[in-house]
Amino acid sequence: MHVPMLVGLERRTFLWTDLHLPSRDGYHDLGRHSADPGRVGADVRQYFAWGRTTLWDLAVWHAAVRAEETVVLERDELLHYTRRLGETTGSYARRIRENRAPDARRPASDPAAAASRAADGRRVLLALTDGTVAPEGASGEVYRLLPGPVDGCGLEPVTAGDLVARLD
Repeated sequence: MHVPMLVGLERRTFLWTDLHLPSRDGYHDLGRHSADPGRVGADVRQYFAWGRTTLWDLAVWHAAVRAEETVVLERDELLHYTRRLGETTGSYARRIRENRAPDARRPASDPAAAASRAADGRRVLLALTDGTVAPEGASGEVYRLLPGPVDGCGLEPVTAGDLVARLD
């Protein structure tokens, strides 16, 4: 039995699960397994209610460990963060993750272009939802969830698994 996602009709939410429940005796019979989907749904909801690590978390951890300066593209502005004197890696990461107290806010009518300019000619780790940011002359790595112009711009593509593995 496959449980690809849980759908919350009341709140109009969904949670991607990608679960596979093995059959009993080689057969799936909803009558015999009627309690399983509900139990699995409740268990998965409870598990995720405690919080989960997101790709945003991974990107922030990398930024906090690797960089003294971090730029976050937030809707129609760029948030600039610089590690402060005496600021721990954990504090720096929390400030970025929660979009708290950036050192500068710069409005951008074309956010992707502004982010590309901020990365031009630098060594970067770009972590993107989509591939709309394609800096010129930058070196480094790019994780992106969806394809776009960043593909083929010369940055080394990395996967979510690479981001996890490189945290050691």
